[in-house]
Amino acid sequence: MGLKKWLFAEGPVDDATIAATEQLFQVTFPQDYKECVKNFNGGYPVPNNFDYDNGAQGVFNDLISFTNSELNITMFREFAQDSFTKGIIPFGRDPFGNLLGFDYRFNKEVPLIIFFDHEEIGEEAITPVCDTFTELLDKLYSIE
Repeated sequence: MGLKKWLFAEGPVDDATIAATEQLFQVTFPQDYKECVKNFNGGYPVPNNFDYDNGAQGVFNDLISFTNSELNITMFREFAQDSFTKGIIPFGRDPFGNLLGFDYRFNKEVPLIIFFDHEEIGEEAITPVCDTFTELLDKLYSIE
């Protein structure tokens, strides 16, 4: 099915804000993601369900904002520098406090998309989702 629209986007993000965030995390975000957040910063995708390769179901609730003063992507800097999660940069959330993120641990140029379960420890917390941000958006579907 794939992404149809974004709801409740907070407004555009400029290239300078994205570049400053990339510098903070010492990564280069994928171009498809950058183009998305420029227009749909903090937005909620519709539809928002996706499947993992193992058949389990996930929910992409919203993009983590670049500009919200209460919760924004730069607040995950310590998470991205922790010894276990170093190289994982969250970009989205599910409704249960878990994260979707870019996994730069093994490939600095083309990060995989992963799900991070905040209730698990070690590698058990990380589940691969797909290869690219666009692929994630293309996988979205509605349960209705």
